[in-house]
Amino acid sequence: MRDTDRALRYLTGTLTGGERPDAVGLKFTPDGRARTCPGTTTICHVDPASDAFAALVAAQDRLKAGPLAPAFTFLPKASLHMTIFEGVIDHARTKDNWPGHLALDATVAQVASDARERLRGLDLGTAFILRPVEVFGGFSVRMAGATEAEEARLRQARDRLRAALNLHRPDHDAYMFHITLAYLLRWLTADEARQVIELAADVTATLLVQMPHLTLGPIELCRFETMHHFEPMLRLER
Repeated sequence: MRDTDRALRYLTGTLTGGERPDAVGLKFTPDGRARTCPGTTTICHVDPASDAFAALVAAQDRLKAGPLAPAFTFLPKASLHMTIFEGVIDHARTKDNWPGHLALDATVAQVASDARERLRGLDLGTAFILRPVEVFGGFSVRMAGATEAEEARLRQARDRLRAALNLHRPDHDAYMFHITLAYLLRWLTADEARQVIELAADVTATLLVQMPHLTLGPIELCRFETMHHFEPMLRLER
């Protein structure tokens, strides 16, 4: 079911507040250029040779052609991925966002090395089967396990990564899986937001037909310098 009200509140800024979307000034410049923001993460890249990748690119292209496209910065096709468990990012050095056994002034390189050693040999499976739920707000494809069993496998993978990395966030269980297509650069007016939501609904309808399921995996521990590229360090499979 589409979360229209939440999308409207997010796009207009009433959901999170602030002068502008959080990513602006940290991950991107106001005009959409990628800023340096080093970090680590565990993700599954979307196979560029797959039909699902083509469907996601087509969805992104339709959003790029929309009337409010200049209000977003779109990610490179090669970077398309789904996060399984968030690692660290240099600008978010707080107790809730940092491994509990490492100092808050540890370098990202040190955190990455520690993560690689802690995850070495951890087998989280080679494939996860997912289904798209909706294109949320014109910038993100919400995803879920294709079955209850697949959703449980994804959640279990997150739990095992949390324990292995000693990285405990209060919102761990509320996390929604998604594939990011773009980032919002400015808050929209209510009328603008409704235009984006209407376009996203049309794109969702097509995507559900073109990509009823998506197979991802294995999970990769990655480092990144910007949101445009995620460099694999370790595959979490035997």
